[in-house]
Amino acid sequence: MIRKLFATPICHANLNDERLRLSAKRLILDRQSEPHRHPDPPQGPHPGVFESRFDFLDTRGNDTITALRTALLTHLQAFLAVVQETKPEQVGMEHIRFHSWFHITSAGGYFQPHNHPNASWSLVWCVDNGHDDPCPDAEQSGCLVFSDPRSTASMHLDRFNRRQHRDVAFDGAKYFPRNGDLLIFPSFVKHHVTPYLGRDRRITVAANFWADLEYG
Repeated sequence: MIRKLFATPICHANLNDERLRLSAKRLILDRQSEPHRHPDPPQGPHPGVFESRFDFLDTRGNDTITALRTALLTHLQAFLAVVQETKPEQVGMEHIRFHSWFHITSAGGYFQPHNHPNASWSLVWCVDNGHDDPCPDAEQSGCLVFSDPRSTASMHLDRFNRRQHRDVAFDGAKYFPRNGDLLIFPSFVKHHVTPYLGRDRRITVAANFWADLEYG
């Protein structure tokens, strides 16, 4: 029997809600202004990247944000139920806390390798990837790349271990997000975004999640 120990679960789905996606796009573009800009981004200001404050999904009384928050938390709940081998209603979502933000990226924008401390799970939702569909630059432009968290896994590479299938491979996992795509991943995983080469603006929403102190 072969067991995949030390696996890194990553959820790749799509919200499949075009109305919500377009509504979120309009809302985010309306908030591309100084009152919503993060005053001190964790990676510092990057040319071509607008990063919002970390309170995007906290807004109450806005139908778009309410619907988006519900959709994202529902996907997270279903994912956690799978990785915890339990039922969705037993996950304990009432104890989850989060912060959230959005990025608007123009040509040349990128993010350096980083992880998300003080959180257990992170997500990225692609509101608009900024490219026509199909995208001719999908392998080069604005890809989200996850690094293998096993720091010594690739200390030696030869013909006997290079060509392993994706679940046990050592090379980084690259995702080109389509409109509406959602990725959920452990916050400890180091990741980066390659330079975006599109002509339009790329829009993404991100969030980090953790349990409150009484539950954690």
